[in-house]
Amino acid sequence: MDFQNNPIAVTRLPDGLHVALLGPIHTNTAWLESAFAKIIAANPKMIELDLSKVPFVSSVGLGTLVSFRNAIIKSGATMKTVSIQEPVLGTVKYAYLQGLLFIDATTVIVKPVSKTL
Repeated sequence: MDFQNNPIAVTRLPDGLHVALLGPIHTNTAWLESAFAKIIAANPKMIELDLSKVPFVSSVGLGTLVSFRNAIIKSGATMKTVSIQEPVLGTVKYAYLQGLLFIDATTVIVKPVSKTL
């Protein structure tokens, strides 16, 4: 079974919200879908998606991020990924989703911290 805590931090910006995910996104995304529903209900004009603390995202997690993006765009708001870890970027590129998640040359790419014993 895949259990996950609710590691998400939302801070207000002058023109929207900064949404930082603070851990891996596995196959149990109910917590994330619930948090995203609250964010969408707040009707922000702009979302900054921060994936700098996400070391892994599953295919289900990618689908959840794309659904969030679609709901934001449908509401008339904008979204941009402002930071992403290098391994997650690789997964996003493998799925050809960098355009949908608005990852471009201005997005900060964070290299994972290597753990040594």
